[in-house]
Amino acid sequence: MRTPSVLFLALILSLQACKSTDSGGRTGSVSDGHAQISNELVTLAEVVSVDPATRVIMLRREDGSPLRAKASAAVRNFDQIAAGDTLRVKYQETLAVTRLSGEEAGAPAEASLTAARAKAGAKPGASLGLAVSVRVKIVSIDREREIVVFSLPSGELVARTLVTNEGREFVKGLKVGDSVRLDYTENLALSVEKL
Repeated sequence: MRTPSVLFLALILSLQACKSTDSGGRTGSVSDGHAQISNELVTLAEVVSVDPATRVIMLRREDGSPLRAKASAAVRNFDQIAAGDTLRVKYQETLAVTRLSGEEAGAPAEASLTAARAKAGAKPGASLGLAVSVRVKIVSIDREREIVVFSLPSGELVARTLVTNEGREFVKGLKVGDSVRLDYTENLALSVEKL
């Protein structure tokens, strides 16, 4: 049986149907020329056992199901993980859209990636963050079918169905030819804690 990496473990824990959310899950807002939608999930898993020789950690998810994970050599302070500890996984994503004035349109796409891990001697933990910002031009709006088509700076056309009330409300104020900035962020944080 192949053992998942710690990052894959975080994704499994985050994307499984878990009971726990510290914040309200999905939130959204719309104001003049701006809309934002955020999703957040927090889930916990109990450390059942740790095998230092193989770096394998046995976990119990909130639903009681077991999960086996192998910590790579990059996991700093592995020796501090013990049975009874809790692995907290927090995942958050946000999409913000803003209608731009003519002079703001046409800027190239921007992206950044960040990563951090626990300091030497601290309980193990890590975080990853991604931010992407791109300016697009509205090519067509099908209000009846709730579909918006926009062009990327490369000229590629992208069609999206409006699936949230915030998106539908934002598009009410748009017209063909408008420029819009899309800002997407995604963050994942893992921490081992004594609860």
